[in-house]
Amino acid sequence: MIVAASATSRAESPRVDVRIYDTGNSTPERRAAAIRAASAIVAEAGIAVEWHDCTDNGRRPECRISRRAGNLIVRIMPTFQADLKVRRYDLVAGSSARGSALAAGTSAEAPDVRLGVAIVDPETHAGEMATLFHEQVLTVAQRAGVESSELLGRALAHEIGHLLLGVTGHSTTGLMRAVWTDAELTQNRREDWLFAASDRKRLQRTP
Repeated sequence: MIVAASATSRAESPRVDVRIYDTGNSTPERRAAAIRAASAIVAEAGIAVEWHDCTDNGRRPECRISRRAGNLIVRIMPTFQADLKVRRYDLVAGSSARGSALAAGTSAEAPDVRLGVAIVDPETHAGEMATLFHEQVLTVAQRAGVESSELLGRALAHEIGHLLLGVTGHSTTGLMRAVWTDAELTQNRREDWLFAASDRKRLQRTP
């Protein structure tokens, strides 16, 4: 089953294509729901996105777009790999956090779980690729009592944010904070799952 969803915003907004390749155990229905969740978040920030689920048929024309600015790739892997070579700006979820967003940790009772990573060229600051970890998303969703597709969509929007912003750091508030606690997931405050105002402004300036 091929699923494509789109989010449109203001006519002058930058156009972005996102191709998704699932090598994990997610279902087409879960991916579609995750794309809808990510689509709503990114659209609220004023960015027009065309989403292409290329999992089952990567030879379709929309799945063979040449590499260019605004053409992003996201892969969903079964689980986190300790030897995965990435530049470290990971999205982490845990039961509690201490310190700043850049030095976040968890309690000893609930170790951190890495949900995704993004790779950005350190010289050009161009986003290259993002990876999400399906098993870790399911673990955190079950632990916090939230829909796994919703959490996958929020993680997807977070990593797309990294690729578009071209930054290694995280924000202290909003979707781009480094640690998502179980309490935040359960409380489900709307402002926690949207780009902060400063991030929205930067996204809208993205060429």
